[in-house]
Amino acid sequence: MAMFTHLLVPVDGSEHAKRAVLAAAEMAQRYDATLTLIHVLTQSGSLAVPKELKAYSELEHVRISEQDLIENAGKEILRNAETLARNNGVKSCDVMLRSGDPATLIADYVKTKGVDLIVMGRRGLGDLAGIFLGSVSHKVAQATDCDCLTVK
Repeated sequence: MAMFTHLLVPVDGSEHAKRAVLAAAEMAQRYDATLTLIHVLTQSGSLAVPKELKAYSELEHVRISEQDLIENAGKEILRNAETLARNNGVKSCDVMLRSGDPATLIADYVKTKGVDLIVMGRRGLGDLAGIFLGSVSHKVAQATDCDCLTVK
């Protein structure tokens, strides 16, 4: 019987998140576990568009908003993390893009999807507020009952 069957790795494009993906990939391969990668959009963005993109969007007759840019960046972070995981032997890999509070969404996912282990980077790309409000990794560890591995 496998020790872990479902691993969750929150990713934000940081170096710590990359190391978490590598650690989780090794464990997923060892235990033949499913690996889920999640990226949480913490700001929804507005419909405002930088002037350079506005000119492009008018020229090409496409609509581009700040929200589109934020979502596309999140999708790219997930694509890169999935590629890294699969290149390191992960057979079963799912990706999820969500919007909201990262700690709350991660904890909710863990409670409903049978996650055995969360593998997180110790520090992400969060701003200075994270130092004062508590890191996402700390909040997730406190809010969930499953094992958590924090990677430096």
